[in-house]
Order: sequence, then structure tokens, then C-alpha cells
Amino acid sequence: MKKRNIPFGYQYQNGVITTHPQEVAVLNRIFSEYQNGLSLLEITNRLNAEKIEYQPGVTGWNKSRIMRLIEDERYTGIDNFPAIIDKGTHQAMVEMKTQKNTQHGTDRTCEIFHINVPVICPICGFEMNRRHDSRFKTCQQRWICSNAGCRTVIHKADSELLDDITVLLNRVIVNPELVQIPAKDESIGVQTLKAENEITRTFDTLDYDKSALRKKILECASLKYADIDSAPYIAHRLKAVLADAEPLSTFSMPLFKRTVQAVHLGKDGAVSIKLINDQMIGKDDEYATDSEYSAESSTENPGENQHS
Repeated sequence: MKKRNIPFGYQYQNGVITTHPQEVAVLNRIFSEYQNGLSLLEITNRLNAEKIEYQPGVTGWNKSRIMRLIEDERYTGIDNFPAIIDKGTHQAMVEMKTQKNTQHGTDRTCEIFHINVPVICPICGFEMNRRHDSRFKTCQQRWICSNAGCRTVIHKADSELLDDITVLLNRVIVNPELVQIPAKDESIGVQTLKAENEITRTFDTLDYDKSALRKKILECASLKYADIDSAPYIAHRLKAVLADAEPLSTFSMPLFKRTVQAVHLGKDGAVSIKLINDQMIGKDDEYATDSEYSAESSTENPGENQHS
């Protein structure tokens, strides 16, 4: 394949470097899409799908080629090349690239990436998303609320979060009696009572359809099964798991997955865990059972740079 001897977006006219209108339009599109958040792969796929040529007869766009165009400072008008973009736009794209590169080298086998329960915002109760940025010196991890109307930011290092969860788990491991067992709900649902009455009335008749009666009995059994209160069973199972566990010296992912259904962050970064029986265990009140987030918290403007 013949190589270009001049950057994409330019051409020679009478021995002078000038802009290539069609290619400039493609460049501006690439720069715009990149600034609007499209990935290199997404831009590449679009260009190839539309069969846009990189040079006559060649449509072989790839991520490396797109990145070279984004990084090429000649488009700002240096080295006798006519300017296609201003220096501010070029700098903004380079900074975006640098920011995205802060995610490179992240070890996805770390336990923090396998916590598959929601981390809850203390302000609005929405789920929070973890962000890592190596440019921060003191704490490189942040949790950002997914609610666009909230966007609360809490700085919490991965190691600190896992350590806090471990402390809370140890609290109930050492004293599994903290697990509260709810009273059994012996009430029968309306649909179940209705089904039982229908079966009784059927037996009172002299002639009835045995097949239809069998179907009603099975339906009634299914309704009774649905009426069984699973909360006491879940609490007893949780208590047994904790009673069998040894105190933790480090975070245990297997135990965490068996016992915790959500992690709650406080505005100050304090951690609470919601056990599978809906009981909350926190630093100051391990007896709390309210599954709702505090309604007393007022909306807070985190005032943080929220780049991920």
C-alpha cells in the first residue's frame, strides 16, 4: 500500500501545502466525536462502516491511526502547515487522552472490582460509581453518585473501604447474636384463603370434577408456599454463616458475598454494610435495622472535579 507523504487533511497544490477540503471535514468530525466522548474504537468503526477513505482506495481506519491524528500538533499551524484546529482544541484533546490513560495498567483482578453489590449515596440513595485517577496524590479513588441531579463525590481509597468492611464483618463474626431474627409471619394471604374455601365448597358437592379439584389443590399449595415468610430463614442462615466464620485479618470476598447485599457511604466516607437480612451494621450503631438511607441529609455540592 502506498504511504502518504503528507499528513491527512493536506495536499500539495503547485508545490505548496494547502488544506484538503474533504479530508478536513473528516478531521473535524473525528475531533468533534472524540471531544464528545466517543472512543477511538467507536470512531474507527463509524469511519470504516461509511467507507470513508484515508487515502485514495484505502479505508483501513484503526485506533492507532485515529490517535496519531489527534496527537499531531501540525494541525495547529506549525512547520508551515495551514492551521486546521486551534491550539486550545488540540490541547483539550491531548488532556482527554492523558486522562483516559490514567486507567491503563489497572489490575482488574483486585478485589474492589469484584464487589458486585451497590455502593449507596448518602444524599439521595442512588448507586455510586467508582472512579480512579492516578493524578490525585493523596487519594486516587472516588465514588461519584450516578444521579445526575446529585453527583455527590466521596473520596475513599480502595484499601480503606475494604478495611472498613472487614472491621464491620468482624463485629458480627465475634458476636453473631447481633443478627436479629424476626418473628415468623403466620398470616395467610387473601388468595390462599380464597383457594382453601373453593376447595372446601367443592368437597361439599356430591359430584365434582376430580381433575379440576386436583388443579385447585395444587394452586392452593403453590399459594401457601408463596406465603411462607423467608425473612427468619435468611436471618438464621446468616447467623450460622457468621458463627462458623473465623475473625478476619484481611478482607474476605467469599464471606462478603455470602453476607452483604449493599454498602453505604457516609458524607464523611464512613462505611456501613447492609446484611442480607436487611439489617444495617455501622461503625456507631451495629443494631440499626432501618434499610432506608437517612432522609435528614441535605443536598451537598461536592465542589469536586468529576472527571472519571
